[in-house]
Amino acid sequence: MPFVKWAGGKRSLIPAIAKHFPDEVGTYWEPFVGGGAVYFTFAERVERAILGDTNEDLAITYQVVKNDVEALVERLGEHERAHRRREGKRYKDGKTYYYRVRDEEPTEALDVAARLIYLNKTCFNGLYRVNRSGKFNTPEGKYKNPDICNAERLRRASNALQRAQVVLGDFQKTQPGAGDFIYCDPPYDGCFTGYQAAGFDDAAQRRLRNAASQWREAGATVVLSNADTPQMRKLYADWRIEQVQAPRNINANAEGRAKTAELIIIGDADG
Repeated sequence: MPFVKWAGGKRSLIPAIAKHFPDEVGTYWEPFVGGGAVYFTFAERVERAILGDTNEDLAITYQVVKNDVEALVERLGEHERAHRRREGKRYKDGKTYYYRVRDEEPTEALDVAARLIYLNKTCFNGLYRVNRSGKFNTPEGKYKNPDICNAERLRRASNALQRAQVVLGDFQKTQPGAGDFIYCDPPYDGCFTGYQAAGFDDAAQRRLRNAASQWREAGATVVLSNADTPQMRKLYADWRIEQVQAPRNINANAEGRAKTAELIIIGDADG
């Protein structure tokens, strides 16, 4: 029940990930939660979860969905009505409703969450992209009837998040214990990294590998997904690696959305 579209979402990989999901989980950790497709799939099997992301607006949105979903539904309804009432029309400044909202910089959590979801549902391909200043800059998509306010989906997500703690910050905040399960879906090696201004370079990939090795040594089961590249195979040479075929949906041209090879990387607590 993800409540946002997210480029690179892992719904297609869930069967491969499910094979490694333990029968019993201490704490479920997902430090790159993104759209949350994996967490929401397994939420009913989890008693405690810690979900993290470096995207501040996204972390705030998860908190609002968890704690103030009815107010969020109401605010999104306002966005939906305004969008449809003015769809295709421009203001005196030449901007559509979408671009006026995109230019806003709200500070209240409810407004931040409503803006993020509204833009996510109406931007091009649901692609979250920021410039070097960290400003969301994806253009408007061409949708006749975007699903801006799906109240039932938001309520189901809110219910699933009641057993989760949402944290803002780097993956190194992850501090698992024996019996915990960690799923990591970092920005892929050699692929689009515009989700955050700082990017995710080779050094960050190595830092993640080192952290993941420590988590495994602490007794946690660790599963990562990443692109099938020589660097990833080298970094995780002493881990179990499975190749899977997954669709790539970012390409603007539908003909360019062929399946591509990705890796499921598994580190069991027992090595």
